[in-house]
Amino acid sequence: MVLIYIADLLNNKILDSKELKRLVKVPYLGSIGINKEPDVVVVREGKTTPIVEMFRIIRTNIQFMLAGNERPVILITSSISGEGKSFTSINMAMSFALMKKKVVLVGLDIRNPMLGEYLHLSKERGITMYISDESYTVNDIIIPSNLHPYFDVIPAGPVPPNPAELIMNKRLDDLFQQLREKYDYIIVDSAPIGLVSDTYLL
Repeated sequence: MVLIYIADLLNNKILDSKELKRLVKVPYLGSIGINKEPDVVVVREGKTTPIVEMFRIIRTNIQFMLAGNERPVILITSSISGEGKSFTSINMAMSFALMKKKVVLVGLDIRNPMLGEYLHLSKERGITMYISDESYTVNDIIIPSNLHPYFDVIPAGPVPPNPAELIMNKRLDDLFQQLREKYDYIIVDSAPIGLVSDTYLL
């Protein structure tokens, strides 16, 4: 009993949704279980596994929260790297695409980009090229995901020497304005908030 009590005192993790709701006053959308499948993309047409249903629940709750907001931009972040941010971003985008909604996933973790690696996309072009080179257009950096016809991706591109300054560039604002005209949902995979200032700037 003493050992259990001490272990409970030393525990600094949130273990379930009840504890989260008790400690933090934020809207709770749902939980995602640990993915033990080798494939990063778990949400696919016709799949009804528990983890796919978890993403569907979160998608439904997001739609309730965003009722009346047209063409929303949804930013996904985490406290530190390795917590499943890019995994969640990809599968949330796929979840909306399955509803026949046009979705673009924007890779704005430009210090440590993982989208291109997960989705097997070229790192030669992406959002950093668009912001730093005015000869690039939006269509130059949009890449079909090859997962669903309604799902496109804008990868981060080459890692720049000045990521924070690049994110503050006005061309990024222009990019989102143009994306709002083309897509129903814009999902942003951003940097972890516990490590760098990029997500606060976004």
